[in-house]
Amino acid sequence: MLLLAIDTAGSACAVALLREVAGDAHIIAQTTEIIGRGHAERLMPMIEATLAESGAALGDLNRIAVTTGPGSFTGIRVGVAAARGLALALDVPAVGIGSLEALIFPVTRALDRGTVVGALDAKRGEVFAHARDIESGAALIEAVSRSPRDLALRLTHARLPIVLVGNGSPMLTSELGESGTRIASTADFPDISDVARLGATSESAGPPVPHYGRGADAKPQVNKVLAHR
Repeated sequence: MLLLAIDTAGSACAVALLREVAGDAHIIAQTTEIIGRGHAERLMPMIEATLAESGAALGDLNRIAVTTGPGSFTGIRVGVAAARGLALALDVPAVGIGSLEALIFPVTRALDRGTVVGALDAKRGEVFAHARDIESGAALIEAVSRSPRDLALRLTHARLPIVLVGNGSPMLTSELGESGTRIASTADFPDISDVARLGATSESAGPPVPHYGRGADAKPQVNKVLAHR
């Protein structure tokens, strides 16, 4: 199997190719550029260059994985639209991977107990957070946008240690306290290789759909009066 992974949900534009043979998976090429904006212009050239680097072509792909958010509204739409379009054209499956799920993936592999929390700064004093009990695999908090205080209350009885990942982590530590809590990373996007590895094992049904985590910042004007000449 040859899998293409795409991440445009945050400040990075990233793609990776994963090859799996007889259950053994390897990242054979990957590219990450921190661009902030302009994902739509960079994504396809990046895919083409990464394929060329590995000596593969679009027609060789067997599966596509894409981050579905939360993150940038525009970035999420760019990635999901590209993944769905390529999957349709190539007649291969596309799967969605939550950005926070990919962010916490290295911790869930490294530890056998405690709680891992993916936390991304959602602006407006809120944090996009996803929490998981490492031993049982149970989700304690789904990917939602909440205030740090509200999230800390939801983690009151979480198993220690609580390991935080993401650029929203410092906002949570101020509420959780330092005892039994540590920050593993303050990255604002997942490693594209982790998106690829999750995509290779995902049993997601149906095409990927955006997960914004909250409503759009832009709101329609209410009671707008149009001027008449």
